[in-house]
Amino acid sequence: MTDPELEQLFTDPGDLEVINLLQSSRPASPPLDPHFRNYLRAKLMTEARNALTPPARRRWFQLGPAGMVPAMAAVAAGFLIVLGVQVYLQRQPTSTPQVAVNLTAIDNKVVAPAEPIQIPFTGPLDKTAIQDSVVIQPATSFTQRWEGQTLVITPAHPLAPNTSYRVTLQPKATAPAQAPSSTPPAQRPVVVHFLTAPGAVPQVLAPSFKSGSVGYAYDNRIPDSNRLSNPTWTVDGQLLVTRPTDTASPSARTSPSATATAAATPAAASAGPTDIWLMTTQGTLLRVVAPGGSYAAVAPAGGVFADWQERSPDQSTLEVRDLQGVVRAPRLATVTGRPERAPLWLGSDRIAYLENGSLRVVDLHGTSIALPELHVTGPMAASASGLLLALKLDSGSVVLDLSAIKTSLLPVGATGFAWSPSGKLAFTMARAGGTDLYSGADAHSARMIASSATGESWSDLNWAPDSTSLLLASRSDSGSKHSRLLLINADGSSPAGFGSAQVDYLSPLWSPHGDLVLFARQDEAGGLSLWTAKARIGQPSATDTAESQALAEVTRFMQARINGDPTAAQAELDASAQQAYASGASSLLSPGGRFVRYYPVSVQLATANKFLIGARLFIAKNGVETSFFEEQLTLLLVDQRYVIDAVSATPAVQLGHGPTVVRVEVRQVGSGQQVMVRFDSDLKPETVSADTVLIRDAKGTDVTARVSFDPDAHLVTLDTRLRPGSYSLVVTTGLSDINGSPVAQPYSYSLLIGG
Repeated sequence: MTDPELEQLFTDPGDLEVINLLQSSRPASPPLDPHFRNYLRAKLMTEARNALTPPARRRWFQLGPAGMVPAMAAVAAGFLIVLGVQVYLQRQPTSTPQVAVNLTAIDNKVVAPAEPIQIPFTGPLDKTAIQDSVVIQPATSFTQRWEGQTLVITPAHPLAPNTSYRVTLQPKATAPAQAPSSTPPAQRPVVVHFLTAPGAVPQVLAPSFKSGSVGYAYDNRIPDSNRLSNPTWTVDGQLLVTRPTDTASPSARTSPSATATAAATPAAASAGPTDIWLMTTQGTLLRVVAPGGSYAAVAPAGGVFADWQERSPDQSTLEVRDLQGVVRAPRLATVTGRPERAPLWLGSDRIAYLENGSLRVVDLHGTSIALPELHVTGPMAASASGLLLALKLDSGSVVLDLSAIKTSLLPVGATGFAWSPSGKLAFTMARAGGTDLYSGADAHSARMIASSATGESWSDLNWAPDSTSLLLASRSDSGSKHSRLLLINADGSSPAGFGSAQVDYLSPLWSPHGDLVLFARQDEAGGLSLWTAKARIGQPSATDTAESQALAEVTRFMQARINGDPTAAQAELDASAQQAYASGASSLLSPGGRFVRYYPVSVQLATANKFLIGARLFIAKNGVETSFFEEQLTLLLVDQRYVIDAVSATPAVQLGHGPTVVRVEVRQVGSGQQVMVRFDSDLKPETVSADTVLIRDAKGTDVTARVSFDPDAHLVTLDTRLRPGSYSLVVTTGLSDINGSPVAQPYSYSLLIGG
């Protein structure tokens, strides 16, 4: 129950949070006479109003420290008295039990961005009413389901990292059975705050996946490994898996997770009806995205996937769905029986599949592409462009050029095809006692780049995300039970082991971001389990080391400010930066509330010994984050350490008022650049354009850029070609979230190109 008088007195969001918490408490209290209650409430409200509103003749600046203490004490006393009476009067026993909620597992905790939000309740629930009241800020699309008395809220896309989220819902009790006409008393809204885990720090130089730069950190077994098959990565680093259809909805945290290898035959899946699930890398099944589906294949651009639907025991159809499970292209093709492999994307608008072993290609309108009759008996793989297709036919291995519909022969015995993101083909060829590894841009340029030792066989080729190396499985022919992983550079040099030599590794698959490797391993029962290996990427270069030192300096500076220590904070500033803070370029300590956390938004290299680091500082009141602002810090190398030399700051932004930028990254791509802008909200796609997210030069002129949007990652990418110099990234108020809330104020961030 809300109280207009209290809400008029206390308008600050942090104070209102305290009011909500106190009003949701449950002190035991005996009933009072209604007349006494009304009299007591009116009397105390008057006292509180007098305490909070000093007489007009007494100005605030006339109060010295001695005068401020009694005034603030009176305010606090009035505040607590009014709230105490409100709690006392509003929480009288009723005939209907109240709904209780246990938030200890999530409230004010740090959670993984892809994990569901679980809110357990006790007491009689109106589940439909509760579901209808759920609101998430920043704006997030989500699905809901009940598992007993627990409400499970699953975001449609992984949440943004380093972001404070707020879930608000209204508990509602059902009326007691003996009095169906009675109305349960209203409860205060439940408010859940949680913080998503930090993301990777933006890097000045992209890490290299060359064999000498990749380290094995640790591996993790995904539990319940015997029910799933055909795992494949989504573009944002989650997994699609095929699972036997289950009549019971699995728990969001204890459900059977999936395991199997991409190369393994999905015997369990093919024995009966199956569904395709979206799953986290920890093994949490998020939602069914293709009921009755199998063999998912994710489109290169992400957002949609193709799968097979079994319509009858002797007929299956090809379809395309998005990651919410919405069918985007139904019945693109029909084949007899059950397919035995996933379809294959050719670029973003065509799909290859097999019909009784013969190659077929169809576009997203269901139109077939004319092809010669090619009978495929082994693996097939498509280039990133979708124009070249490597196939093992009954007549030999070929590369099919779909732009000219012609084939080129590969060496006899070529198999295990893998195309790199940059367009190079790799394959293996068996020889007496071992395996040879080939690579080239096409069938004519392919040459042998490496050979296994005698008695070893290589298979399961997988390119690194930056195309600099190949990951493969190596098995000894001497009776060893183990298959180890090898990394070999793209030119065949420097083979290096990855992981332990005493355990099994099969069918390795790099994640899109290169932080994990998915692989299969023999389990104790003789089956296959699914594992992920955490990879350490990149031996630090001189620039990497310098960036780490600059970021460490920013950390020391920010921690001093968070701890309220101006002396320690000023020790990290040179004379120029001290003058900048003194003149009001930014606030060294929080002007209202207190600094509670920060994180780096971007890192840019100006010169060899100069960095520009963007940092976001959050301000909280009464333990609740209410606003943030950004600083762009200039760091210089002075006497073998980095010091802060200059600062510029943005105005404060109130949280919960439209989408905000959480990260900016600039990548050099060939002769051009990609400016990648990540948001905290699900955006309304029609508001993302070159008019709402743009780049301006030093004169304020808009720069030509191609804008693309990835809704799964909340990511807007601007592809452009900039000359060396200073620019500004601008996000206008024309951009809005899925609820229609626009950016609270225009966002501008300084970009430096060609440093």
